[in-house]
Amino acid sequence: MLRKSDIQSFPKAELHCHLDGSIRPEALQKIAKAQNLVISENLDEVRSHMQAPQSCQNLVDYLTCFDYVLPYLQTEVALEMAAFDVMEQSAQDGIRYIEIRFAPSLSMKEGLSVEQTIQAVAKGIAKAEKTYDIHGNILVIGMKTGELELIQSIFSKTLTLNHRKVVGFDLAGAENDFFMDEYRDLLTVVTENGAIPLTLHAGECGCIHNVFSAIESGATRLGHGIALKGDIKAQQKVSAHDVCIEGCPTSNVQTRAIETIKDYPLNEWLENDITFCINTDNKTVSNTTLSKEYDLLRTELSLSVETFRQLNKNAMIYSFADAVLKEKVLKEMTDFSFEA
Repeated sequence: MLRKSDIQSFPKAELHCHLDGSIRPEALQKIAKAQNLVISENLDEVRSHMQAPQSCQNLVDYLTCFDYVLPYLQTEVALEMAAFDVMEQSAQDGIRYIEIRFAPSLSMKEGLSVEQTIQAVAKGIAKAEKTYDIHGNILVIGMKTGELELIQSIFSKTLTLNHRKVVGFDLAGAENDFFMDEYRDLLTVVTENGAIPLTLHAGECGCIHNVFSAIESGATRLGHGIALKGDIKAQQKVSAHDVCIEGCPTSNVQTRAIETIKDYPLNEWLENDITFCINTDNKTVSNTTLSKEYDLLRTELSLSVETFRQLNKNAMIYSFADAVLKEKVLKEMTDFSFEA
């Protein structure tokens, strides 16, 4: 039987975690003060701005929480502190490997370059790696709210920078049906280069077509993919591809993609051979941790020890980490002994 204490101590892996949605409120206060920016001294007030309601109207409503945080993330110091904080709390949650994704364009409002934002986040990650038993990498996001030329510029400059911590690209933001039709040509800057793999938010809001378009565009991982729920034929088609869905249960409840955690397609996906892993999406916006996500699945959907271990292995296998690191963390997962 899977125990809550096992979930906490198990060497976990997380692939879908947004930097700006996962900073602790107390860390944001420190970030603001380090820049002499005004922020409330009341921690509960700050938290209220950073956390989404348990049930939002939709994904767009959920995303409004980011508007409060982003003005504080416009300097290299701020980004470094933010990355360190997300790494620190992840290490405290028993995570051994994490990929933190962020959009450089959202931190370029006051003059930072793409390269400066990436180097600052990487510096925060590296600082945490020296202090805690955790490894981190970066996924660079192109925001669908921006112009296509801006996204292409960000991806091109990222490729030119060739930073060892940048291991993948993503597209994020509000999801329209058939959005990939607009971005397919843009993504060739990534897929033709072949040096950095692709993970894409797809099927977060209900359009199954987006899931298959993302796969056709070269994505080896899909953010959320919850649109597949209930469509067995579509699930069987996805299972025929070598892709992994980055599941985010609590976030899906908040955006009304599903009603409750009990509605998460855990067992449905297992039965139809969907490869997936579990993630937080946004630790602070969703008021969650990776251990909490797994514990919800344990209590609401009878998550077993075997499935828990396999979901974490899926995350590590489909991570964009190098082979040596993959082998190291996978061995820790395999060797972990659960309480009798």
